[in-house]
Amino acid sequence: MAKEEPQSISRDLQELQKKLSLLIDSFQNNSKVVAFMKSPVGQYLDSHPFLAFTLLVFIVMSAVPVGFFLLIVVLTTLAALLGVIILEGN
Repeated sequence: MAKEEPQSISRDLQELQKKLSLLIDSFQNNSKVVAFMKSPVGQYLDSHPFLAFTLLVFIVMSAVPVGFFLLIVVLTTLAALLGVIILEGN
């Protein structure tokens, strides 16, 4: 039983590696990605991977507060609408 686990784990890792490889290939073959990577900005970021990673992290981290703000706006709007409906119903 113990010998079967490493084989299944290695098979799962190979399957995961294959799926990841297909995902990366689909990104690299996307026409918009190819066009961006041929642009001067894409070539600069390709030659400076740490800057590209920093820019990616900055964009992702700045999207989180914006998402929270939009969530609060939607919840406040729904609460105000529900309050108007309840108050006008009486």
